[in-house]
Amino acid sequence: MKKRMFRFFIDYEKEERWVNDMAERGWNLKKTVVGYFVFEKGTPGQYIYRNEFVNRKSKDYFEFLDEMNIECVSKFGGWAYYRKPKSEGPFEIFTDASSKINYIKSMNRIFISVLLLNLIIGIYNLSLGLREFVVGTMNTSVGCMNLIVALLLFIPIVKNENRKKGLKQDLHIFEG
Repeated sequence: MKKRMFRFFIDYEKEERWVNDMAERGWNLKKTVVGYFVFEKGTPGQYIYRNEFVNRKSKDYFEFLDEMNIECVSKFGGWAYYRKPKSEGPFEIFTDASSKINYIKSMNRIFISVLLLNLIIGIYNLSLGLREFVVGTMNTSVGCMNLIVALLLFIPIVKNENRKKGLKQDLHIFEG
Protein backbone atom coordinates (compact mmCIF):
# COMPACT_ATOMS: atom_id res chain seq x y z
CA MET A 1 0.00 0.00 0.00
CA LYS A 2 1.24 3.50 -0.84
CA LYS A 3 0.59 6.82 0.84
CA ARG A 4 1.08 10.12 -0.96
CA MET A 5 1.42 13.27 1.11
CA PHE A 6 2.03 16.95 0.50
CA ARG A 7 4.13 18.78 3.10
CA PHE A 8 6.27 21.84 2.57
CA PHE A 9 9.17 22.34 4.96
CA ILE A 10 11.46 25.32 5.24
CA ASP A 11 13.64 23.55 7.83
CA TYR A 12 15.46 20.50 6.43
CA GLU A 13 16.02 19.03 9.91
CA LYS A 14 12.31 19.25 10.72
CA GLU A 15 11.55 17.52 7.40
CA GLU A 16 14.02 14.74 8.22
CA ARG A 17 12.44 14.23 11.67
CA TRP A 18 8.98 13.98 10.07
CA VAL A 19 10.17 11.35 7.56
CA ASN A 20 11.75 9.36 10.41
CA ASP A 21 8.51 9.62 12.42
CA MET A 22 6.66 8.22 9.40
CA ALA A 23 9.22 5.36 9.23
CA GLU A 24 8.67 4.61 12.94
CA ARG A 25 4.97 4.14 12.10
CA GLY A 26 5.84 1.79 9.24
CA TRP A 27 5.72 4.19 6.29
CA ASN A 28 8.98 3.95 4.33
CA LEU A 29 9.92 6.77 1.98
CA LYS A 30 10.03 5.79 -1.69
CA LYS A 31 10.20 9.16 -3.46
CA THR A 32 10.11 12.87 -2.77
CA VAL A 33 9.86 15.94 -5.00
CA VAL A 34 9.63 19.43 -3.43
CA GLY A 35 6.87 18.96 -0.88
CA TYR A 36 5.47 15.74 -2.37
CA PHE A 37 6.27 12.49 -0.55
CA VAL A 38 5.46 8.91 -1.52
CA PHE A 39 5.60 6.31 1.25
CA GLU A 40 5.17 2.56 1.10
CA LYS A 41 3.83 0.44 3.97
CA GLY A 42 6.58 -1.58 5.64
CA THR A 43 7.84 -2.71 9.00
CA PRO A 44 7.67 0.00 11.69
CA GLY A 45 11.11 1.30 12.67
CA GLN A 46 12.93 -0.61 9.93
CA TYR A 47 14.96 2.33 8.57
CA ILE A 48 16.67 5.54 9.62
CA TYR A 49 16.48 8.33 7.04
CA ARG A 50 18.78 11.28 6.42
CA ASN A 51 18.48 14.07 3.89
CA GLU A 52 21.31 16.05 2.38
CA PHE A 53 21.88 18.93 0.05
CA VAL A 54 24.01 17.20 -2.61
CA ASN A 55 25.17 20.10 -4.71
CA ARG A 56 28.14 18.93 -6.82
CA LYS A 57 28.63 15.53 -5.16
CA SER A 58 30.72 13.14 -7.23
CA LYS A 59 29.88 9.63 -8.37
CA ASP A 60 32.58 8.40 -5.95
CA TYR A 61 30.63 9.91 -3.04
CA PHE A 62 27.51 7.92 -3.92
CA GLU A 63 29.58 4.77 -4.43
CA PHE A 64 31.12 5.28 -0.97
CA LEU A 65 27.64 5.58 0.56
CA ASP A 66 26.58 2.41 -1.25
CA GLU A 67 29.60 0.55 0.18
CA MET A 68 28.54 1.69 3.66
CA ASN A 69 25.10 0.07 3.03
CA ILE A 70 23.49 3.51 2.75
CA GLU A 71 20.79 3.49 0.09
CA CYS A 72 19.92 6.63 -1.88
CA VAL A 73 16.13 6.47 -1.84
CA SER A 74 15.28 9.64 -3.71
CA LYS A 75 17.21 12.43 -5.39
CA PHE A 76 15.61 15.56 -6.79
CA GLY A 77 17.28 18.83 -7.69
CA GLY A 78 19.95 19.46 -5.11
CA TRP A 79 18.47 17.23 -2.39
CA ALA A 80 18.82 13.52 -1.68
CA TYR A 81 17.27 11.16 0.85
CA TYR A 82 19.22 8.19 2.18
CA ARG A 83 18.27 5.32 4.41
CA LYS A 84 19.97 2.58 6.33
CA PRO A 85 18.49 -0.32 8.30
CA LYS A 86 17.97 0.75 11.90
CA SER A 87 19.26 -2.66 13.03
CA GLU A 88 22.75 -1.59 11.90
CA GLY A 89 22.89 1.13 14.53
CA PRO A 90 23.02 4.94 14.43
CA PHE A 91 23.34 6.63 11.06
CA GLU A 92 24.73 10.12 10.55
CA ILE A 93 26.05 11.68 7.36
CA PHE A 94 28.19 14.25 9.16
CA THR A 95 30.22 12.89 12.06
CA ASP A 96 32.09 16.04 13.08
CA ALA A 97 31.31 19.73 13.56
CA SER A 98 33.77 20.93 10.89
CA SER A 99 32.14 18.92 8.08
CA LYS A 100 28.67 20.02 9.22
CA ILE A 101 29.79 23.68 9.22
CA ASN A 102 31.15 23.32 5.65
CA TYR A 103 27.90 21.64 4.61
CA ILE A 104 25.82 24.49 6.03
CA LYS A 105 28.08 27.07 4.32
CA SER A 106 27.65 25.43 0.90
CA MET A 107 23.90 25.18 1.38
CA ASN A 108 23.63 28.83 2.39
CA ARG A 109 25.72 29.97 -0.60
CA ILE A 110 23.08 28.48 -2.91
CA PHE A 111 20.17 29.83 -0.82
CA ILE A 112 21.67 33.33 -0.73
CA SER A 113 22.28 33.29 -4.51
CA VAL A 114 18.67 32.26 -5.18
CA LEU A 115 17.40 34.81 -2.65
CA LEU A 116 19.35 37.64 -4.31
CA LEU A 117 18.23 36.57 -7.78
CA ASN A 118 14.57 36.56 -6.67
CA LEU A 119 15.02 39.90 -4.95
CA ILE A 120 16.50 41.53 -8.08
CA ILE A 121 13.90 40.01 -10.41
CA GLY A 122 11.11 40.91 -7.97
CA ILE A 123 12.15 44.55 -7.73
CA TYR A 124 12.60 44.77 -11.50
CA ASN A 125 9.14 43.28 -12.15
CA LEU A 126 7.52 45.56 -9.59
CA SER A 127 9.11 48.62 -11.19
CA LEU A 128 7.88 47.51 -14.63
CA GLY A 129 4.43 46.81 -13.23
CA LEU A 130 4.13 50.26 -11.75
CA ARG A 131 5.14 51.96 -15.03
CA GLU A 132 3.09 50.01 -17.59
CA PHE A 133 -0.62 49.56 -17.13
CA VAL A 134 -1.24 46.96 -19.88
CA VAL A 135 1.19 44.28 -18.66
CA GLY A 136 1.65 45.91 -15.27
CA THR A 137 -0.63 43.53 -13.38
CA MET A 138 1.33 40.52 -14.60
CA ASN A 139 4.69 42.10 -13.76
CA THR A 140 3.45 43.19 -10.35
CA SER A 141 2.14 39.68 -9.59
CA VAL A 142 5.37 37.99 -10.68
CA GLY A 143 7.40 40.57 -8.76
CA CYS A 144 5.40 39.90 -5.59
CA MET A 145 5.89 36.15 -5.99
CA ASN A 146 9.65 36.67 -6.39
CA LEU A 147 9.73 38.75 -3.22
CA ILE A 148 7.74 36.10 -1.32
CA VAL A 149 10.22 33.42 -2.46
CA ALA A 150 13.11 35.64 -1.32
CA LEU A 151 11.43 36.10 2.06
CA LEU A 152 10.84 32.34 2.42
CA LEU A 153 14.51 31.67 1.62
CA PHE A 154 15.58 34.12 4.31
CA ILE A 155 14.14 31.83 7.03
CA PRO A 156 16.37 28.76 6.37
CA ILE A 157 19.40 31.02 5.86
CA VAL A 158 18.93 32.48 9.35
CA LYS A 159 18.29 29.03 10.85
CA ASN A 160 21.42 27.66 9.17
CA GLU A 161 23.51 30.58 10.41
CA ASN A 162 22.29 29.91 13.96
CA ARG A 163 23.13 26.20 13.58
CA LYS A 164 26.57 27.13 12.26
CA LYS A 165 27.16 29.50 15.18
CA GLY A 166 26.22 26.75 17.67
CA LEU A 167 28.52 24.24 15.95
CA LYS A 168 31.40 26.74 16.00
CA GLN A 169 30.87 27.28 19.73
CA ASP A 170 30.88 23.51 20.29
CA LEU A 171 33.99 23.17 18.15
CA HIS A 172 35.73 25.93 20.11
CA ILE A 173 34.82 24.25 23.43
CA PHE A 174 36.23 20.90 22.27
CA GLU A 175 39.42 22.42 20.86
CA GLY A 176 40.14 24.15 23.99
